[in-house]
Amino acid sequence: MKRLLIAFAFALVACGGGEKTPTATAEKPKPQIPPPPTATAAKDLIANSSDFSEYQFTNAAYTLPMKRSAMNEPARRAARELAAAKWIRFNGDDVELNPKAAGDKRFLVRPNGYVDIVPIAKKDFGSVTAVRPNPDRTVSADFDWRWIPNEVGQAFRSGLVKERFDATQHATARLMWDGKSWTVLRIDEG
Repeated sequence: MKRLLIAFAFALVACGGGEKTPTATAEKPKPQIPPPPTATAAKDLIANSSDFSEYQFTNAAYTLPMKRSAMNEPARRAARELAAAKWIRFNGDDVELNPKAAGDKRFLVRPNGYVDIVPIAKKDFGSVTAVRPNPDRTVSADFDWRWIPNEVGQAFRSGLVKERFDATQHATARLMWDGKSWTVLRIDEG
């Protein structure tokens, strides 16, 4: 029995069973993140991102009822402006596409009695006005941009669409470091 206990003690020492293994109490260091991008680098990143391309894309369209009786006053005003620009015409209560609109892929007549006109404008990136780090290790980049109406969008001479086109827009892009480069996480209204 004595031999068995001695053999067990030698085996325990040989295997390291009597030693305590150190425990990791320190947290792993967070990966290093480079300084925020410059305003110029942020502009290039945001302006060329799919996030900016998709941002407020629904405001580059206009939907118009194909019946005058279904229009509210802002829609009637927009219809008069589109008619003055020769995109549409009125035939009693009906709205009809003029030949130049009928052959234009931007005019999509839906079976439910509406026409979607898209696009009526494109976005033009202005400038980055501020770049600032956030506590969560992301970066916020404030920027401005404008709508540039195309030939259809230029028909809107008053109302909300015209006001949207005339105004400088403001937004903030949230940027994150993906381990290799800064990327756009999302864009919010500024």
